[in-house]
Amino acid sequence: MKKINTNENIKNKKFSKKEEDGSITTMLCLEANGISKLHSIDEPALVNKDQKKKEYYINGIKYSYENWNEIKKGREGLPWYKNPSHKGTARH
Repeated sequence: MKKINTNENIKNKKFSKKEEDGSITTMLCLEANGISKLHSIDEPALVNKDQKKKEYYINGIKYSYENWNEIKKGREGLPWYKNPSHKGTARH
């Protein structure tokens, strides 16, 4: 049985889009197995400074700032996919 390193399949990506009004929207995404979802636990996942727009997402689920901040405060340590002790092992 071949072990799959899940760390290789997960990537953080940053995209920018020019809106019709000329402003720039920046999106932070987590890509896993070719599927991208808006995601950031450290800052808003979708930002447009000119439109004063900030949206908070974790794994593609939109949260209010208050709920997102509570989730952020409640986490401990690194997520499993960033933990160096898990490199080279498969999640069961």
